[in-house]
Amino acid sequence: MAVFRIETIFIYPVRSIGGMAVAEAQITPGGSLRGDREWVVVRPDGSLLWQGDIPRMTLLSASIETDGLRIRGHDGGVGPVPRDIAGGDVAVRQDGYTLAGIDQGDEMAEWLGAQLETPCRLVRVGEEAHRWGGLNPIHAVSLASLAALNARLVSAGEAAVEVERFRANVVLGGSHAAFAEEAADELVFEDASLVLREPCVRCELPNISRVDARRGKQPLKAIGMMSRSRPAARPASFGTYCTAKGTSLRLGMSTEV
Repeated sequence: MAVFRIETIFIYPVRSIGGMAVAEAQITPGGSLRGDREWVVVRPDGSLLWQGDIPRMTLLSASIETDGLRIRGHDGGVGPVPRDIAGGDVAVRQDGYTLAGIDQGDEMAEWLGAQLETPCRLVRVGEEAHRWGGLNPIHAVSLASLAALNARLVSAGEAAVEVERFRANVVLGGSHAAFAEEAADELVFEDASLVLREPCVRCELPNISRVDARRGKQPLKAIGMMSRSRPAARPASFGTYCTAKGTSLRLGMSTEV
């Protein structure tokens, strides 16, 4: 019998920028988490910018405070509070889809552009973030799987990696074997559940250092090698895409599978 417990919940208010840990997260009708990826960084022409384009994005973090969204820079400074600009309706192009958004103003654009060292704009897509065609609602990773990956890295003389590298929404602890989440169909908690849809095929983001934004070869190389020995895995997969059901996910929720 495998036991899964929710150890940490992360919300990433701005796509591709560091997020915030929360004790509870509201589930949207689309099965995602309220507040997650409701803002995006775009080029002046409206096309999406992400860490693969600008690794420095990993040095920034965002949180939702009582007065609105706050973004902290690589130097520890806090940017201006973004606001919807009257007449600032824009079309955002991301992953082959077009989303409606609202520009967050010149002051934010100037501050963010200085942090990322490239011209850019911050756009709020709001509810569009939870219902567009390319949505992968929730990403979960297991601490047991992370421990197996880190053991592989250390045995090869590489540095272990922190769970935040994988930008998971839900970090699962408990008592279960490494990669047991790949064989589960649904984690049913007391008043909510996670439907595990498919393994997450990794891009290069886990290879970007959260300390200095340098690109490396690990852990993606090790992930690819380990994936070959798991029947349920896909090439270079780590973690699972999920859809949530219910009203909210909370720390400490647990279930047996």
